[in-house]
Amino acid sequence: MMVKILKYFVVTVIGIIILAALIATPLIIKARSEGERMYEKYDSYTREVLAQKFDLKPYPIKPEYQKMHPWKALKLFKILFQSQEGEKLARVNTLDATMGLFMKMYTLLMRPNYNFNLPMFSVDFIFIGGKRVFVIEVIDPAHIEDDNIKKHYAQMRARMPEVEQFEHMDIEMEWCKDIVTDFSIHINAERADDELLFDIYKTYLNAYLDMAQNAEPLSPEMSIKVQEGIEGYVSSLLAKGGPAVNVFKTLLGPEKQKEYVRTVMFGLDK
Repeated sequence: MMVKILKYFVVTVIGIIILAALIATPLIIKARSEGERMYEKYDSYTREVLAQKFDLKPYPIKPEYQKMHPWKALKLFKILFQSQEGEKLARVNTLDATMGLFMKMYTLLMRPNYNFNLPMFSVDFIFIGGKRVFVIEVIDPAHIEDDNIKKHYAQMRARMPEVEQFEHMDIEMEWCKDIVTDFSIHINAERADDELLFDIYKTYLNAYLDMAQNAEPLSPEMSIKVQEGIEGYVSSLLAKGGPAVNVFKTLLGPEKQKEYVRTVMFGLDK
């Protein structure tokens, strides 16, 4: 009798697992397709605008960092990385990440040439079915004010009343609160907010790129201030941590993480 009960239990459990898989599979496929569609929407728009405003060339990075699909993460993370460079934008980096079975992330990081008074521009958008994580950071370690900076910062800040309606994320990075501008965005949102989020992104992206186009060369003294500010930010990020760099520490280990962040993400080392 016990054997029959055990067989019945095993058959029942297997049946439940198969049924759950059959139910879940269409939902996973739908969520993954939606994530890929949203990624393409942001990526294609960004590439189009960049091509209109700047002459960028591919920047070579080590093959091991162009595609990362580590066993350490049970092959559940797949990251594709592309990098470009130009006169005023020393690095324009795009990261295409797939996490788990259906989470998709679009990442953009622009680091300016030190000879121009520009902040860094960092974007992380995560699509998890109908959920959205929406992060835009304007990172300004040098704090050199000029009319060009003020004008385009004002364009970004003008969208903040719309941003205030969303659920804000708690970012435990006190050390950089004076470096990441007060009109940076860290929110959770829903599928229904997609058009508004995309419109806000377009405002921020175009304001940043127009600011870069209009940036005038700095004096050698001010250029050093920009360089020291950016390099100091990256060093603090590695020392004190942040959501993205902590993930790469887990995936790559401490030494490779340092190389990846400094050389690939921010392009500080050759």
